[in-house]
Amino acid sequence: MKRHTLPEPNSRKQMARARRKHTERVVFAVIFTSVELWAVVAAVVLLEDDGVLAVAASVVLSAALIAVWDTWQSVVVTGRALRLPSREEPPADEAEPGQQMKLVRL
Repeated sequence: MKRHTLPEPNSRKQMARARRKHTERVVFAVIFTSVELWAVVAAVVLLEDDGVLAVAASVVLSAALIAVWDTWQSVVVTGRALRLPSREEPPADEAEPGQQMKLVRL
């Protein structure tokens, strides 16, 4: 999976570019999801076989659904990361003054 670097929150140009790229990813995710769902429905409706072919088709179709899930999870994580820099300081219940914080980038 390709890692996407976060833009600097103070750079308008980088933030605008990151938001544009995120919008492109959302559009491609919608197209990918619709094509995958169409393919899954077509395969389920048109498949008239039992046995090994049915098992193989179910494995491939489940992999397609996992790919759709992973695509949307990536889009949501990127969207959240783009919204976080707009907050100037965390709410009072998240961080106490003088408390050491550990940041983890997923």
